[in-house]
Amino acid sequence: MIGKTPIGVPFFDAEFGGVYPNRVALVTGRSGAGKTVPGLHFINQGLRQNERVLMLSAQPAQDLVIMAESLGMSFGPVIESGALTLLEYNEFVPGRDHEANINLPPDGFIQLKEIIEQQVVNRVVIDTVLPWITLPDPTHLPEHIFSLVRAFERLGVTALFTLPKPVSTTAGRLRKLVEDVVPISVTLLSDPEQVSRQLIVNKYLGMHARPEGFKFDIVSQKGFVLHQAEPRSVLAVSQPQTGAAAAEPRPPDAAVAAPLVMPPVPAVTGRISFASMVLDQSSSARSGASRPVAAPPMRGTAGTGGGA
Repeated sequence: MIGKTPIGVPFFDAEFGGVYPNRVALVTGRSGAGKTVPGLHFINQGLRQNERVLMLSAQPAQDLVIMAESLGMSFGPVIESGALTLLEYNEFVPGRDHEANINLPPDGFIQLKEIIEQQVVNRVVIDTVLPWITLPDPTHLPEHIFSLVRAFERLGVTALFTLPKPVSTTAGRLRKLVEDVVPISVTLLSDPEQVSRQLIVNKYLGMHARPEGFKFDIVSQKGFVLHQAEPRSVLAVSQPQTGAAAAEPRPPDAAVAAPLVMPPVPAVTGRISFASMVLDQSSSARSGASRPVAAPPMRGTAGTGGGA
């Protein structure tokens, strides 16, 4: 019998037993639906199991740590120990994901592969996978996406990809191509006010999907929990917005509700790179810790990661 590994979301793990190890699972949803949160659960569960984990995100590392703290997960010590590596896309601008030329340079996967191998990583979260699956010429998209998913699986890591909700025919095709290759795919739904949330299991290889879904809340110090009539301390999970995009509500906890000062974001130049985001690099250097840094350097910041 093929084993499974928990993702750290209690109601999902109770129903399905988790996800298949050394395979890829896909989470899709619109901005603000909470796609990053299952990634944080996934990381936290891996750390509980003494695994080494890596997350590549469009969000600054400092924001991820703040969000994790609001959900009851302490990432600071494990970053310092080297068990958790946070990477940030260097030029990806949230809200610009409809642009045709958002793609990583050819050596992007090689850089990531080297970090995974050097750090002996067991779990990987790619939040969002969009830059990896966008090509200037869509002719070879099916082969490209198939190869990408298989490449992660050959690395021996259990991976979770997130993808924005499709808003065009091309985006819908991208999602279907990824969903066809991965064994597990879920969609997160939420209303504009983020009051009602639902997790739909579109595909679960070897088991019946759950089209009726799970009604859930994102609760302070707990994260994803099954919906209750009067949930306490419900968090509104926001994504960094740019341009005219409306700002979404912050968590109610005063300790995490302080506005974040974001660094200037460069315009998209056609190719997306990523940079190693290491918190408190100075103390890491003092302790003799060795951490890989992917070229090119962080965007316009020095010292601690995140720029917040």
